[in-house]
Amino acid sequence: MYRSLALLLLLASPAVFRAAQQSSGASQQDHVSAPAQQSNVTTDGLSCSSFEWDSDKTVMKVPISLDGKLYWYQLDTGADVVIPYGSPKQEGWSARGSAVRIPNVRFAGMSFSSILGYPNKDMPLDPSNPKDPKGTVGLEPLIGHTFVIDFPKLRICLFERADLPEGLTREADWSPAEIRHGKLFVDLALNGQKLDGILYDTGSSSDALSVDLSLWREATGRSGTKDATTHSTGQSWGRELEIIGAPASGDLKIGNHVYQRPLMTTVPAQPETYRTEYGAQGLLGNALFTRSVIILDLGAHPSFGIIDSRSR
Repeated sequence: MYRSLALLLLLASPAVFRAAQQSSGASQQDHVSAPAQQSNVTTDGLSCSSFEWDSDKTVMKVPISLDGKLYWYQLDTGADVVIPYGSPKQEGWSARGSAVRIPNVRFAGMSFSSILGYPNKDMPLDPSNPKDPKGTVGLEPLIGHTFVIDFPKLRICLFERADLPEGLTREADWSPAEIRHGKLFVDLALNGQKLDGILYDTGSSSDALSVDLSLWREATGRSGTKDATTHSTGQSWGRELEIIGAPASGDLKIGNHVYQRPLMTTVPAQPETYRTEYGAQGLLGNALFTRSVIILDLGAHPSFGIIDSRSR
């Protein structure tokens, strides 16, 4: 079932790649309220890797060593598996049905004797740019571990769950989460209403909250394109799409963190894409978290943790 889902979705994240993006990250983060805490908790000194943004701060580029060779991949928790781009015929890799076995892998400070990758030979590659993403790191290698994204310090850290430093565990504001169909869903409330169909997608870093059209209308009190407050275009599998946005009429609450009237976006031409393709209501991107540390504790009972910058 897991593998079939990956193949049916072409191993893809629900992300829409923006051609003209209305920036929301800084303004959204400015309107967060969190518990008053003072702490020196930090990822300094931990076994981590640095990540880089692309020029538009929409793609998180992360280093990964595959059989002794260093590559840059996109970090995309909206994808379910690891997806190398281009030919699957690499020295040291071996076929495993529709997948390939890749030995001697190191990612975010953790080593794996081997992982499975699901190649996408149709994705374009730029061999002249070594930091152009050569693949995608999806959710699978993170499962069973604890994954830390330190946005202010541009770090990613992958731990055995028992090895997460106590300071990070203690200072995080935790919310329940759930893995369904290869996606990580986070419990949150919008306008006072609990939602359990919002998935966390680092492949949509420029988004705060992207949802299907009906929920967008309900949560913003607006009808559509004519009264939206932001307009942009994007590409999804070669098709240009209009993306509209407007502030929520109320607040978004994740644990004890309250984000005041976050910008919500939707694609009118694909009004039910999250429900029909992913069994979801929408996705949570990274626009709200650029000054925070995010912790994904992906054990049998997953949790989503936030450490606000002001508590560091």
